[in-house]
Amino acid sequence: MKLLFLLLFLSTLTQALEPHTATYSLSVAGFKIADERRVLSQKNNIYYYSAHAKTSGPMSLFKDYEIDAKSSFIIDEFGLKSKHYQYFERDGKTIKKDINIRPENQQIDPLSLFLALSQALEKNPAQTDFYFLVNDGEEIKRHHYQQAKSEDKNLIKIIRPGKQLEAYFAKDKNYFPVLIKSKKITLQLQQNQTKN
Repeated sequence: MKLLFLLLFLSTLTQALEPHTATYSLSVAGFKIADERRVLSQKNNIYYYSAHAKTSGPMSLFKDYEIDAKSSFIIDEFGLKSKHYQYFERDGKTIKKDINIRPENQQIDPLSLFLALSQALEKNPAQTDFYFLVNDGEEIKRHHYQQAKSEDKNLIKIIRPGKQLEAYFAKDKNYFPVLIKSKKITLQLQQNQTKN
């Protein structure tokens, strides 16, 4: 009976994390500067998540900026747990950041953070407070997120108090993040394709 319960529990954990390819528009101060492509795949019990963004369109004439990030993680009874995180950021010929870490214990990385929120919301949509230990390769910080009132019944609004961050997760898309807004950057979902 315990084994059956554990299998059912683990199967509900993974529904929000189906392999997919998502494209977001990346904007700064209301101006689109790039498209960001995110891909989630799974092999056995390990998930692989990658993101790539590079300035495009008219903005590329003024700025040559590129970001590549990769994360691998597992899901256990406590939620999402990062195993490996890589982050590369380039501005022209200048490398701004080059991070390659292996987070420990229940730490998560910034790339998989919003998937961890998706997974937590799918598991319990009524949850109001979320706590994560986030390791970005430069420091490890405890993050607190709260569910806030949303004007759209299909969207769950999550904020990070005092940090000017809000994210919206669509109930009809397995609590997938469709909009992420910070003080400087906005990511808006353009397309999401689930892989079968």
